[in-house]
Amino acid sequence: MMEKDSGEDKNMEAIIKRPNTPAESLKESLREVQLIRQGKKKGKTWRQLRDELKKED
Repeated sequence: MMEKDSGEDKNMEAIIKRPNTPAESLKESLREVQLIRQGKKKGKTWRQLRDELKKED
């Protein structure tokens, strides 16, 4: 079996962004909600979100 070069593995990690863990995702969502409630960030309506998701498909 061939071994991969450790430098190659590091490059692949830099290219591929790992998804957040559930805990990190929750913290990020709670920060966003807090900013929206403070008026520092504008929230999206359900219709805006739905339209945005349709455009991605």
